[in-house]
Amino acid sequence: MTRNVDAIVVGGGIHGCSTALHLCLAGLKPVLIEKDYAGRHASGVNAGGVRQLARHIPEIPLSIRSMGIWEKIGDLLDDDCSFESHGQVLVAENEEELAVCRTRVAELNALGFTHEELIDAAELRRLVPAVAETCPGGVVSRRDGAANPAQTTTAFRRKAEQLGATVREGVAAGNIRHSGGLWHVDVGADTFAAPVLVNAAGAWAGTIAAALGEPVPVETVAPMLMITSRVPHFIDPVVILRGRKLSFKQFSNGTVLIGGGHLATPYQDRNETVLDWKSLATSAQTCSSCSR
Repeated sequence: MTRNVDAIVVGGGIHGCSTALHLCLAGLKPVLIEKDYAGRHASGVNAGGVRQLARHIPEIPLSIRSMGIWEKIGDLLDDDCSFESHGQVLVAENEEELAVCRTRVAELNALGFTHEELIDAAELRRLVPAVAETCPGGVVSRRDGAANPAQTTTAFRRKAEQLGATVREGVAAGNIRHSGGLWHVDVGADTFAAPVLVNAAGAWAGTIAAALGEPVPVETVAPMLMITSRVPHFIDPVVILRGRKLSFKQFSNGTVLIGGGHLATPYQDRNETVLDWKSLATSAQTCSSCSR
């Protein structure tokens, strides 16, 4: 049988779950379709950074608006998403990198943005006491922070469902077609029909778009992360290096999440990712050399 809804959202990552929730807040009743479970892929296993720092300039207004939502995330979702705002710090490891930071901050100031602040060595060491003595400074965005990505995606899904969204997990959206002024999508033995279709399928969004005759270039990348065993508390803000691939933060339980851009190899058809262990070792070594 066919069930009519106000909108069909394909993909249960953070964008799909947020879209479903905001459709509900607008008085609509969508269906959210996820082939695995909400947050199974990138939205549930990323570094959790909530940042304005180091954004491309066109992204900055959106990131500033987003920060305002994050600071009241509990009001929206009835869940704090483990969001903490201890700032994010971009570390310059030498004078050349600090000069680039200085130019960047001046450029943003000229455009009316003040969220990135140039800091000297003394302020850098106050914020990141374990940083190497040779680092001359950097940039801080003091409102930035981090959240738990899996908890956040689940909170968006749960709130959308509470407000009337239909959530179908574990079955892929299939046979997507448009007829009679409506989009039709098969989900197992059921079919949903709606005037609006939202393609929020992440790494699989390009395949869906191409099948509908509107190809969109989508590149699939798989940044790698690692979690250490518990160590004594040594840092509050999220730390990013200016010149090397590294970011890290420490959780309240003492474990440290290390990331920064080294990539694994994704296999979308197999629904899995193969890690590059040598690059993970490089990230760990870089984190160690950045600290005293």
